[in-house]
Amino acid sequence: MKHFYLLVILIFSIEVQGQKQRKFTPLDSIPTYGYTLSNHWKWHAGDNPLWAKHDFNDSLWEKLQVAESIEEFPELREAEIAWFRRPIQVTQNLVNQPLSISVKQMGASEIYLDGNLIHKLGVVSKNPEREQTDVNTTALPIVLSDTNKHILAVRYSFTKENFYYPGTNSETFHLRIHNAKDIGEFLEDQTNRTAGFYYFFTGIFLLFAILHFSFYASNKTRKVSLSLGLTMLALTLAFFLRSLESYQQEISSKELYGLLSVITTYSGVFLINVSLYQYLNQKFGVIFYIQAFLVTGSMFSYIFNLNLPWSIDSWLPFLLLFIDFIRVSILADRRKDSNAKVPIYSLLVVACCAILAIIVLFIEGSTGNGTGSIILNFGIVLIIIMFFSIPIGLSLSLVREYTRTHQALTKKLIEVEKLSAENLAHEQEKQQILAAQNEILEKQVAERTGELARSLEELKATQTQLIQSEKLASLGELTAGIAHEIQNPLNFVNNFSELSKELIEELEEERSKDKAKRDESLEEELLGDIAQNLEKINHHGKRASSIVKGMLEHSRASTGKKEPTDVNALAEEYLRLAYHGIRAKDKSFNADFKANLDASVLKVPLITQDFGRVLLNLINNAFYAVKDMQGKGLVVVSTRKSDNEIEIRVSDNGTGIPEHIKAKIFQPFFTTKPTGQGTGLGLSLAYDIITKGHGGTLEVETKEREGTTFIIKLPYL
Repeated sequence: MKHFYLLVILIFSIEVQGQKQRKFTPLDSIPTYGYTLSNHWKWHAGDNPLWAKHDFNDSLWEKLQVAESIEEFPELREAEIAWFRRPIQVTQNLVNQPLSISVKQMGASEIYLDGNLIHKLGVVSKNPEREQTDVNTTALPIVLSDTNKHILAVRYSFTKENFYYPGTNSETFHLRIHNAKDIGEFLEDQTNRTAGFYYFFTGIFLLFAILHFSFYASNKTRKVSLSLGLTMLALTLAFFLRSLESYQQEISSKELYGLLSVITTYSGVFLINVSLYQYLNQKFGVIFYIQAFLVTGSMFSYIFNLNLPWSIDSWLPFLLLFIDFIRVSILADRRKDSNAKVPIYSLLVVACCAILAIIVLFIEGSTGNGTGSIILNFGIVLIIIMFFSIPIGLSLSLVREYTRTHQALTKKLIEVEKLSAENLAHEQEKQQILAAQNEILEKQVAERTGELARSLEELKATQTQLIQSEKLASLGELTAGIAHEIQNPLNFVNNFSELSKELIEELEEERSKDKAKRDESLEEELLGDIAQNLEKINHHGKRASSIVKGMLEHSRASTGKKEPTDVNALAEEYLRLAYHGIRAKDKSFNADFKANLDASVLKVPLITQDFGRVLLNLINNAFYAVKDMQGKGLVVVSTRKSDNEIEIRVSDNGTGIPEHIKAKIFQPFFTTKPTGQGTGLGLSLAYDIITKGHGGTLEVETKEREGTTFIIKLPYL
């Protein structure tokens, strides 16, 4: 950034040098943007009101350029107060024309025309407590009534108490003469242009800073986003501090903001190099640290206005940065890094802007005041583009990289959505196939309903008789009959039917041949296969019939009417019923059981048939859990009465239920028993009967390898 200021100073220097070569001539016309009064000045340290007079002889005074930095006048800094004089003359074109002088300065001043005070800017004094600096650009109206030479005199003070850093390069004071009709536009343009310029770049770099910090927040492994965010933040602060500087009236405040702006600008320049290394995955080496040292040294040299040989502090660090940009880019290109082209393109922009800026310098130096100002502004813009094209280029490259990533993710998302839609279509197709199969099964069941009707009636009559006489044996047989899913035998029936159909078609095809060509052994083999299939169909059909009988009984609707029921008697009865039912099917089964019944439990309104199924199912599960125990299995049924509810517990010391399937045991068709030994309907039906039919709760307490307890709680009114 330093050479940005140096180039700006060089621009002014060329303008001043061009004007030094001009002899003093009367003003014939004034450009729209005014005419700079930086030449033909003389100055003298001290304070004497006579020095404002038109006829005072100042031939022994020292000549100077007041537009140059106050750092160039150590005598003035030492004297703290001085006078400046300059002749001013116009041609007849400007006689009696309303004119204005715009003043911009470092300290405080009083402006005199031919010995008459025309304006004060601040308070001029060698006493720092009384002195008041005024750094705002101010317009002073004047009228020259003739073509004679007039004398502009300036009484000026800048005490040592005023803070400023030597590298400020601010002008001692700067005067421009304008047509009165143009001065308002000039001042407004100066203010708006300066503020707009700084605010524009503050906004641009702030947006980039927010963008890169957002990138870093979303992907913290990409360190270049953080360094670029800090780079943009430093440049944001640099321009923002410059904008604050332009509003300060006190020189100390103005200079402080300017100093902070220089520091943040150099920090931004250094962070550009850090960002480039991270962007191209280049390790920090000796060259990097040498550059860091040189940039830091250049900053201090600028701040303290050190004059090193050949001004190496102003160009060497940045030349090395430029060369290192090329070196790092070439190394990245050799590594086949796709990002290597971005810094190279940015450097091409730098080179083009630098060439244009140099051309502008020479054009501005040989151009009049108005046009020169426009060209000067254009040159400054070129210099800014030159310096900031690299970080902005890196930023735009990262944005492009994130855009490509976003597009790739979007494409992947579309593919995933497409696959999801295809999977959904496949699932719907499967559901349709399953629905069609269920419809076929329902039709087949309906076709067999006639054959099963008599068996169902016999089953109902037998069930009624067994309930009255031998409940234990009949219920045990019934429970054992509901052991297999109906789907398996029906699938066997379908499969063997289709296979038999194919065998019959093959047999008919063989028999349709001439007798000489027929293969009788094949026919006998096909007939044998058909006979075997029919036997299997008959076997599985009977199996399906028995399952249907058991399932229909299991799902038979009750009257739904609640009747007062002795819970203790019912629990004790189904405990014995379940035990003897299992013993009837498995003579080797052996386990203990007992009932702990609370005598205070009275009759409770229950749907007896449904509630009996619940108890039977829970007790059967308990006996099943202790069946394969090495020790003695024990099943306990207990009842207990509290103030407002009845509690029935069915406990065993069996295998228990694993924790990961505990939440699933009340789901329909979920079973832990081997295929053919459980339907998965028992606990789900029991849960519905207790919670929906009786307004109670069914809970389970279990510990693996220690046992399980099912707890029924019924409201007691």
